[in-house]
Amino acid sequence: MGGLPVSSQRRDFEHVRFISAGAGSGKTYRLTRELEEALSEGRVTPAAVLGTTFTVKAASELQDRVRTRLIRSGRPLLSAQMAQSLIGTVHSVCTRLLGRFAFELGLSPEINVAGVEDSARLFNQALDEVLSANRVHEMNLRAQRLSLVDDRRGTGWQDHVRSVAQEARSNDIDPADLPGMGPESAARFLGYFPEADCGAEAVDVLLGAIDEAIADIDLVTDTTKGSRTYVANLRSAAAELRRIDGKWTLWISLSKWAPTKRSEDAAIPVRAAAACYDRHVDFHADIRKYIEGVFTVAGETLDRFQKLKTARGLVDYPDMEQLMLRALDEPAVAERLSEEVRLLLVDEFQDTNPMQLALFMKFARFASEVVFVGDVKQAIFGFRGSDPELVGSTLNTLVPWGSTLDILGWSWRSRPSLVRYLNAVFREAFHRDGMTRDRVELSPQRKEKHDSPAVVRWNLPKGKQQMQADALALAISELVNSGQPVTDRETDEARAVVYGDIAVLATTNSHVQDIARALRKRRVPMKMTLAGLLETPEVCLARACLRRLNDPSDTLATAEIRALGACEEPEVWLADRLRWLASEEQDQAWAEADDPIVSRIVHLRSQTMTQSPVEILARVLNYVGIRPIVTAWGPDAITAAQRQRNLDAFLHLSVEYENHCTSQHEAATLTGFLFWLENPTSPELDRQPVVTGGDAVHVLTYHRAKGLEWPVVVATDFHYKWKSRIWDVRVESASEGLDLDNPLDGRAIRFYPNVFGRNTKDVPVLDNILSSEEGAGAAAEAEAEGRRLAYVGMTRARDTLIMALPPTRPGSGAWIYNFNSEHLLPTGKEHPLPDGEPISSAVVDLATAESEIPVPAPFTPAWFPERSPSELRLRERISPSHADPVDGATVGEMIEIGPRIAVHSDDMDKVGTALHAVIAAELVNPHFEDAVDRAAELIRNGAGEGALSPRDAVDCAQRLMEEVHTRFAPSRMLVEHPVELIQDTGQVLRGWIDLVLETEHGWMVIDHKSSPRPRSEWGAEALEHSGQLTAYADALRGAGLHCAGCWVHFPVSGGLVEVEFA
Repeated sequence: MGGLPVSSQRRDFEHVRFISAGAGSGKTYRLTRELEEALSEGRVTPAAVLGTTFTVKAASELQDRVRTRLIRSGRPLLSAQMAQSLIGTVHSVCTRLLGRFAFELGLSPEINVAGVEDSARLFNQALDEVLSANRVHEMNLRAQRLSLVDDRRGTGWQDHVRSVAQEARSNDIDPADLPGMGPESAARFLGYFPEADCGAEAVDVLLGAIDEAIADIDLVTDTTKGSRTYVANLRSAAAELRRIDGKWTLWISLSKWAPTKRSEDAAIPVRAAAACYDRHVDFHADIRKYIEGVFTVAGETLDRFQKLKTARGLVDYPDMEQLMLRALDEPAVAERLSEEVRLLLVDEFQDTNPMQLALFMKFARFASEVVFVGDVKQAIFGFRGSDPELVGSTLNTLVPWGSTLDILGWSWRSRPSLVRYLNAVFREAFHRDGMTRDRVELSPQRKEKHDSPAVVRWNLPKGKQQMQADALALAISELVNSGQPVTDRETDEARAVVYGDIAVLATTNSHVQDIARALRKRRVPMKMTLAGLLETPEVCLARACLRRLNDPSDTLATAEIRALGACEEPEVWLADRLRWLASEEQDQAWAEADDPIVSRIVHLRSQTMTQSPVEILARVLNYVGIRPIVTAWGPDAITAAQRQRNLDAFLHLSVEYENHCTSQHEAATLTGFLFWLENPTSPELDRQPVVTGGDAVHVLTYHRAKGLEWPVVVATDFHYKWKSRIWDVRVESASEGLDLDNPLDGRAIRFYPNVFGRNTKDVPVLDNILSSEEGAGAAAEAEAEGRRLAYVGMTRARDTLIMALPPTRPGSGAWIYNFNSEHLLPTGKEHPLPDGEPISSAVVDLATAESEIPVPAPFTPAWFPERSPSELRLRERISPSHADPVDGATVGEMIEIGPRIAVHSDDMDKVGTALHAVIAAELVNPHFEDAVDRAAELIRNGAGEGALSPRDAVDCAQRLMEEVHTRFAPSRMLVEHPVELIQDTGQVLRGWIDLVLETEHGWMVIDHKSSPRPRSEWGAEALEHSGQLTAYADALRGAGLHCAGCWVHFPVSGGLVEVEFA
């Protein structure tokens, strides 16, 4: 791997070790051993370990393995202390450290992290806020003229802005510096163009040449198809050239188009007039202003983006890395970490992004021992923001400056013949990147358990990509039916291959989708999340129901419900709609009486007014009946199951929406949820979930295959052209060398837009760019990237590697040429290797998938029997205070026990809480010397300062106690006594009796009520609480106690009222 020039400034890195761990070489085992040995030998304590892994799962696995090894070695105390270590993903480590040093850094100790989708939405909001109407018009116009808008893919200049902004954040580039990088990029890019000496008159010259050519070509005498097409193209070109947004790629095409030979002379003036496009002042101006505009907008958007996050108290993942990078320069933080951190472990070092690399190099200054584990052969550009060139330069610098390189040389994954094949192929491939043999080759540790081919070539049939995907699906089905042996990972014995043993890898998501559709059509079980969740019929039906529930006047939603829910043809529901309109009935009431779905939605509307979107959607899916309806659609059990999982995924989206609202401090509403669904910020939100269980083919991109393995891997797309990175947003180092203390110093962004469209041949400027040192460097980077990506994919195989590509020689620039290896493709039953010993191989010509698609088993939709919903759902737990008054209750004795006390608050609930507390305190601790002070504090906490007099409250409690002792002579008083009773309905009654008296006649119940009503209304007030008193009496009886009476105490008005029951 190449890299940046190295700074001459030397540093001491003898405490750093890099463990080069090739694919399947036991990286996790080695990392576990490194940590366990450091702890066992006493070099470090668990609290002195700082480690980062790529995933949360990997962090948990590492800690669990170390704990297990420590326990087995007789060190249970060390194992228990592993919780003190700081091991996790980079972001989790940053979160914990930033929280710990929050006060030193001036941050809130509670860090609110914005999710990826929320961060994307905020960025889009920031982009929208910084753009004026004029700037949008200007950028749209230039992007259109430069052919940088792809309507099919939905991409435009905003994507270039996002890419520049993303690279700026990943490389710690100040947004204020971006506007200055635009002119630099534009100047360098236009440096490949000839000097602009062609003015505005050129378009008139070109139009005149076109008109003359059209007039000169006689299609009566020249009847060739080529000339007819040429004239038609000229006519459409003339119309576009007269438009303000006419494309410059049209000029390029006009400089190359030609009719047949008979009319060639007429085309010469057109080509000559169009050939000045690369010297046209307007073309140069469009390029310059477009590039400068992208950088300027990116800088302004980042600045606004940061302000929006700050206003909401949010940080996202790049913010955490940047804050941590700044924190490590703070003396207080650096001093503390230098004292505490002794061992730094970094897993998957090759996948670190530039900001993380800077973090690791700063952390390395604090630790006395540093272990980086990774494999530069698996460094993929852009994978989680990684930069292989920067990582490669860092590693190339560390070793000469004293660090140790430790290479893991054994392969524990693949069978010996496959290991030897991969050694032969990639030894030659990576030789071009300057990698030595010992860093590429592995020695096999597994044994051969069967004689099935280790390497297979599948020759795809000629035709379109979807036809080849169909053939691939048929071949996979036949492979499983053949019973080809593989080695079981658990038993290490041979067995027949099953679908779950197979993975199909492709370079792009679109190709993955094609393969997945082909597998589904052939009814081959597969694990793949297909795009388009929100466009599936079942989700469309659910969304229509939500829209109708949210807005009864949404008759379009009603029409969709009729079309999807009842499977009515347009002629049916449209005719019904017209009849309804003609009847002059209320417009929005259409279908409310006739359609069961709509009628249930109407009934549901009044019940969901205060419910959350998650609750509402759950009610729609279950109560309205969406689930049984979509199950009945069929046409087979697998599809029916997929529909249910899609509805589950849709329900999960409502959870994601509520989480989004929580993080944004917004109210979650049904209207908001429906709008949120209109523009999902991430493609991941619009993916259908996997239905199939364990035994299913895995279909994924090469990038997503990292870290995984399967017995059989089918690698595709080697025949497709590998694109140069010259048109990507690229980051370069403007400094003379790499300073490991500050690896991001001097980083600058370069961006050249591809203004040539599909014109790839006979374009002098394009040839200049691609043949330049810069262009050759970008091509070399892309080719090296292709080799690394191929290594990632091909080394996933444990038993058999299958390469699927057409039998014909691929075109120029195909991915397969990146290998530069004559041992890549097998040609027969044996494949020779450089060591002289061949391995088993095979070549199979795949047939076109013209055989009949398997007929699915008869499908009879089944669903749970419908239950009539209960009109009243009983609560599981009930409070006695909410009980209704009981019939037959009467007022017994009424006793005045003191004067009315003054209340200076309108909130009688809080006054009641305070009085309850004062009375309880006095009854439990009577005649306490500081009773009034205690009462004052209780009143202040319960009802507020001055709500009532503390002296009055204490006197009230003492009068009650005197009356109780005089009238009931209790042997025991229980204050705030808890009771619980399971009723006949199964409901649990649970509450607290204010005062329970044990007397010689039984137990007396007294309940305090803070009502200020006068004595004349005591009886009516007491009867209102008869249900509560009955519940308390029942609870006592349920405990085997006799209830001798029930009383209501009115402390404010000074009364005690008996309530009797028939």
